[in-house]
Amino acid sequence: MRKKQSSHNSVETKLEAVRQVLENKRSVAEVANELDLHRDTVNRWVISFKDKGEQGLVNPRSLSQPSQAKDIKQLRELEKKLKEKEMEIEVLKKFQAFLKGNE
Repeated sequence: MRKKQSSHNSVETKLEAVRQVLENKRSVAEVANELDLHRDTVNRWVISFKDKGEQGLVNPRSLSQPSQAKDIKQLRELEKKLKEKEMEIEVLKKFQAFLKGNE
């Protein structure tokens, strides 16, 4: 039987599995079997929860990637606006120099 990978489980799923083990006194193996996961995965969640609380169940990769992609997109937009403003300044400088030359 093939077990699911933990990276696709929501924090809610992980938290429920941890609660089943800690509060309902169910075995890690029993909860893992019910969720079609490896017992080491559920055990890792329990340990992480005990160490860091609910925050320990959050996959850091799932937080950083969308945020990084958004930051990169915003940075590119700002760089584009900066280049446009620099070009406008150059045009205005040339126009100012042209006006001074025709006085």
